[in-house]
Amino acid sequence: MRFNLEVHLIIEGTGMLSRGIFTARNKNEIANVAYQYIQNIKRETGYRTTLIHKVIIDGTKDITEEVKEIDNRHIPKMDDIF
Repeated sequence: MRFNLEVHLIIEGTGMLSRGIFTARNKNEIANVAYQYIQNIKRETGYRTTLIHKVIIDGTKDITEEVKEIDNRHIPKMDDIF
């Protein structure tokens, strides 16, 4: 499925808007696609302090909280995995 993604970020105090058309296998994957897009923006901007302000799908649906939840997930230490 194709969808329009609009991401509003605050990077070190400066607002940024980025948008584009993306694809996902199903509706449950849309938040992950948005998260990966934000990670790409962070990588391109040198991992500066970045706050997710708003994430909008198809101009109407706000999925900001879903994306923030993914962003705030605990990453286990490597010692816990092996």
